[in-house]
Amino acid sequence: MEEVKPVHGHAFFTLSREDVFNQILIFDYLDPRKHYYRLLEDEDSYRKEMDRLLKNMNSLLSKEVIMINGEKVSAEALTINLDFRGAAENPAISFYIEFCGKLFHGGRNVYECSYDEGVAEYDYEVYWFLPRGSRIIEVETSADYEILGERFLVMWARRGDHYAGYEKIVFTLP
Repeated sequence: MEEVKPVHGHAFFTLSREDVFNQILIFDYLDPRKHYYRLLEDEDSYRKEMDRLLKNMNSLLSKEVIMINGEKVSAEALTINLDFRGAAENPAISFYIEFCGKLFHGGRNVYECSYDEGVAEYDYEVYWFLPRGSRIIEVETSADYEILGERFLVMWARRGDHYAGYEKIVFTLP
């Protein structure tokens, strides 16, 4: 499948009242030979490919070190979906990922994630949406970022940007 090329990524993080971090991770591809579109014609092949991709994502997630307030937690990709962005040549693969940790409501919280450093193969953006009344205090990342309205964070990298493999977000919850 060398002809299938990743072209863009989005990640969206939200936080539930039960201290569960919910992440939706979406990868857009250029697939000129319509490999993924043709999978829709063969349910068995489709399921095998989705299972393979989900297993690969969980393997990648297992290599990350995620710390919530100093305690290591594990992320898991629970579901995967294949969509198309207006054409058979533009597949998008979405993962729903969860992890949870002990958070301090009314206090300071620290999220840290360590992963392999590298160079971005495509543009990507990461959005954090914290609950009403939350406040982002500090961000440490090699990506460009902006805090919006105290509780929203946008981080981004462009193709060719180096990333250090470490993120830290310090925030308060109501």
